[in-house]
Amino acid sequence: MRRARVRSKRKRGSALYIGILFLLLLAGAAFLYTLPQFEKTPPQIVADSNIVVGADGSIDFQISDNYALKRVELLIKNGDKKRVLLDKPLAEGLKVSAIHLKLPKEIVATKNGEWSYEIVVTDRSLWNFFLGNRSHKKGVLYIDSVAPQIRVIAKSPAILKGGSALVIYKVDEEHLKESYIDIGQGRVFKAIPYKKEGVYVSLIAWPFNQEQFTPKIIAVDSAGNRASLPLSIRRNLKRYRVSYIAARDSFIDGKIAELASEYPQYANIKDRLERLRAINEELRLINEKLIHQYTKAVTPIGQKWEVHRLYPLHRAKRVSDFGVKRYYYYKRRENIVSTSYHLGYDLASIKHDKIYSSMPGVVVYAAPNGIYGNMIIIDHGLGLFTLYGHTSQMRFKANESVTADEVIGLTGKSGLALGDHLHFGVLVQGIEVYPLEWMNKKWINDYILSVFQKADIKLGYN
Repeated sequence: MRRARVRSKRKRGSALYIGILFLLLLAGAAFLYTLPQFEKTPPQIVADSNIVVGADGSIDFQISDNYALKRVELLIKNGDKKRVLLDKPLAEGLKVSAIHLKLPKEIVATKNGEWSYEIVVTDRSLWNFFLGNRSHKKGVLYIDSVAPQIRVIAKSPAILKGGSALVIYKVDEEHLKESYIDIGQGRVFKAIPYKKEGVYVSLIAWPFNQEQFTPKIIAVDSAGNRASLPLSIRRNLKRYRVSYIAARDSFIDGKIAELASEYPQYANIKDRLERLRAINEELRLINEKLIHQYTKAVTPIGQKWEVHRLYPLHRAKRVSDFGVKRYYYYKRRENIVSTSYHLGYDLASIKHDKIYSSMPGVVVYAAPNGIYGNMIIIDHGLGLFTLYGHTSQMRFKANESVTADEVIGLTGKSGLALGDHLHFGVLVQGIEVYPLEWMNKKWINDYILSVFQKADIKLGYN
């Protein structure tokens, strides 16, 4: 009897011991389970599903892991051909790695080939029976070592220094990344698709204050292959005038002081000539920068662009030309105190005369802008914008549409204007151009409409 009780106690003690051991093991397992070494998050692979490789054979992708990377592999396959391009261990503790490698020359030599690829990445986690977490990324690898092919379909017969031109061209390239027209000195013009795949159209400009004009069409594919085609177009030179303007005390103490008072950085300038320079040069540059920001976009034009002669003010006379370099002098003509360029065409008729939008478009700006006063900017598509400054009334707000021959405002003398008139500007992708071209019906027909007509015939639309 006594022995039975002892055995029973021993059994209970063993059960208790086993239970405690089990709980300890369970707690230990739970503790290990929560350790970073046992994390279950697979590595990340950042790579395009379609990788296009150029003539240099370069491949780039990125891998990362929240704990630590262990190994990376890259395999490619084409039919029965298989190649292991990469299979290497990674340094301990590495969490992020940018992978750069080059294809073997014999593969790049295929020029235009297509392979499937698989990237495999393993981390250093002890999860999955100490094998770690693994990620796979599959996709297509295109070998493209041939540069895009460019040909001009139609273009304006010439371009004026300070003027505009239209270019329509075709790029033969399956993996085109970008295409544009470079005119030199860091200035480029965007091109947008036109009617058929691979066909592009762009309005370009030759800035009036840029001496060299060396336009070329650029095309770059996804593999980095680049093509450049010089644009053969006749260049017509134009000499822009200079004018000398007396900076009278009444002007400095009147309009200049009035504008300066609206800006804290200029309001307290005591020296009158310094105040003139600040408004005529510094504020002008700030105002022009705003204009350029609002006129850089290239809005698609659809199947047909509605182009009309620009005629913003009826029965008006010109009071100042475009591109004039103005020298402001104080008391003596040789005492030049400030200079600036006039970037529009000033027209005057009667006080508070009606201003018309000659082409349909969308108002992108309608608010005061420093020396330009109450200013309206309209986007007519294809990078063409018109600007109306010094207005006394603006009848449209930003984002509203206007039709052709619609009254958009009234002339005035807001901003840096001494008399009631309209400052009319035309811009192409943020570059001021010679307004008289766009006010000339024959020029529009010969340099714009006929280019579209020629292109449409070649493209089979006529």
